[in-house]
Amino acid sequence: MSLNKLFIYSRKLHRWSLLFVVVLGLIQMTTGLPMRYPIFFSFLDRGSVRLLHFQTATYFSIAFGIQMLTGIIMYLTPWMLKTFHKPQNPTSLPN
Repeated sequence: MSLNKLFIYSRKLHRWSLLFVVVLGLIQMTTGLPMRYPIFFSFLDRGSVRLLHFQTATYFSIAFGIQMLTGIIMYLTPWMLKTFHKPQNPTSLPN
């Protein structure tokens, strides 16, 4: 696979994982607040909140890990293209 295709696939996967990170992050945030401040959210069932928080944590971690990996690939690809695909020296052209 060429570096250009790797960059394009990484960018697509990065965007999709961003969607999952945002949605799951909002769920993590809204369930984490009642766990941290139970007095202000006494109307919620603490067991259900904790269960939802812990069930979504694994998926959030996987999506965030994918996003970090594809972000690193997208960050390093321009440097790799510049390093490994150097243009030929114009003085070394054949006669």
